[in-house]
Amino acid sequence: MTLVRIAIATLTAAALTWTAATAAPVAGAQHTVLDLGDSLSVGTAPYLAARLPGYRVARFHDVGLHAYDAAAYVSAHGSSLPGNLVVSAGTNDDPRIVSTFWRAASTIVRLAGPHRCVVWPTIVRPPAIGTSYDGLNRALTRVAARYPSLVVVDWVGMVAQNPQWLATDGVHVNVAGYRARATAIAAAIRNRCG
Repeated sequence: MTLVRIAIATLTAAALTWTAATAAPVAGAQHTVLDLGDSLSVGTAPYLAARLPGYRVARFHDVGLHAYDAAAYVSAHGSSLPGNLVVSAGTNDDPRIVSTFWRAASTIVRLAGPHRCVVWPTIVRPPAIGTSYDGLNRALTRVAARYPSLVVVDWVGMVAQNPQWLATDGVHVNVAGYRARATAIAAAIRNRCG
């Protein structure tokens, strides 16, 4: 069994637990959120729920989550997903393989459907394997142009204006950064998702 299949099996097992406990029909799910993401979601989680009073926030976090793992999760639970999805994925992806990221992001938004809102912050990370993450961010922008239900949060711009947030790894941020990230995501949900 490959690592991808193991990751998908792990995601699916955890997702089934979440689905049984918190799934709601889309019609009644306007004020429900699934926070699906990597280590940046873990850091943002304590602040996100506080910034969404009146919303029910469920979480599925995997520190090493890839975009294709997130797509597998959404694929396994499409009809039982809540009305809003926050996706933090791509930071762990190979920036040289933009097509794989583009397919995963497109799959997530397409399977979520036009009546769900997907909020996805852009990716901040130093170049890996000699390649920047600009290609993945451009792919995310292209997916948003195709699917109006995708709202892209300009995390790259926010961090560029506040470099003091960044940890030495160039990926994670301090408490002020996580609070600001949560505030921007919550604003996107309230103002753009309804």
